[in-house]
Amino acid sequence: MTKTIREWDTIEVPCEGVDETTADQLCELAARESKRLKVAVPALSWKNRTILQAGQVVGILALPSFSLEILPKIEGENDTQVREALTHMLNIAWDLPVVTSATTSMRLQNNDLLEVLITSFTEKFLAVIRRGLPRRYVSFEDELTLLRGRLNVKRQIVNNLIRPQKLACEFDELSVDTPLNRVLKATVRLLESHARSAENRRRLLELRMRLESVSNSTSPFSERVQLDRTNTAFHELYRLAKLLLQRAWQSTNIGMSSGIALLFPMNDLFEAFVARNLKRALPEHDVRIQDSGKSVLSDGTQNLMHLRPDLVVDGDTVIDTKWKRLDTQKLDLGISQADVYQILAYGHAYNVKRLILLYPWHQGSKRDSIQKRWNVHDTSMVLDVATIDVGTPQDVPKKLKAMYGYRDG
Repeated sequence: MTKTIREWDTIEVPCEGVDETTADQLCELAARESKRLKVAVPALSWKNRTILQAGQVVGILALPSFSLEILPKIEGENDTQVREALTHMLNIAWDLPVVTSATTSMRLQNNDLLEVLITSFTEKFLAVIRRGLPRRYVSFEDELTLLRGRLNVKRQIVNNLIRPQKLACEFDELSVDTPLNRVLKATVRLLESHARSAENRRRLLELRMRLESVSNSTSPFSERVQLDRTNTAFHELYRLAKLLLQRAWQSTNIGMSSGIALLFPMNDLFEAFVARNLKRALPEHDVRIQDSGKSVLSDGTQNLMHLRPDLVVDGDTVIDTKWKRLDTQKLDLGISQADVYQILAYGHAYNVKRLILLYPWHQGSKRDSIQKRWNVHDTSMVLDVATIDVGTPQDVPKKLKAMYGYRDG
């Protein structure tokens, strides 16, 4: 069973599918992932032992018998549309191989985010594995009657002195038992515990059978995977496999996990999504992401407190992203002083002409990307407050280009 909520939403306990034990398991799973993500507010937490509240994260907490899906708080959109926008954002921001197509849209309507990712993984894996698994030369040692490769003289003297008919051989052989394939097999074993659709379970079974010659890995992240042009078709799969394995909460080993926490802080996702889209929208411009070339303090010998603005464009514009809701009823739009002080510090350090605070669009805001423009007292800088509609992520590059091109108030 899957329950879908939005970030910051609450669930009363008990409710359908969620008793107190399940709620505790979800909170424990969320706590481990929150610690890994270093988010200030837990992804899911108890309130007076009667209510569960989500934090500012999106994704899914998946137990074997129950999944809690947390979607972004995008107004005016149903769950399917929000899920589609989220997968598009993940695809752009972190290169997750989730195809956005009419078929995917139907899956997004009937499945949660984890099931959609499992579908994407299994479909892509089967498409490439049917053409053959990547192979590499692996070193072997064996006692043979005919020389193969080279003779290990030391081992021959020690082991075969009294049985000269056996030769201590060392040789290389093409094998599918490679680090990359072991990581992919570990992912298949993990997902078998969480796939709910019959089609995904069938695909995972076929993958398991095709991977019979690949040994099980007890530590997938210790595998020395090499990505190169010989296994290009598997690069996206490996990226998705790492994401899924990193999020696995393992009680014993891969394939026997108690749950998967596939969560993304919305602040980080929004920032990465804007950054990647801005680079696409302004290919002829110098777009620097998380630039750390400036600092707040210096004692003459070294700099302290390095600044890291989200985006610096052409050395004359600083953009800072904020996953917050503007208050259009207030003269200052409800922007916090801390956010203004922060971007002013960026502007002073980088000596730019233009500052932009970029927020998600919501109903009540103007459809134009620029919501407000202020002059910064006693400087030549201007501060723009702008928004983009993440509910229509395919339009974002065009909107960002128009925002950057907006110069006159």
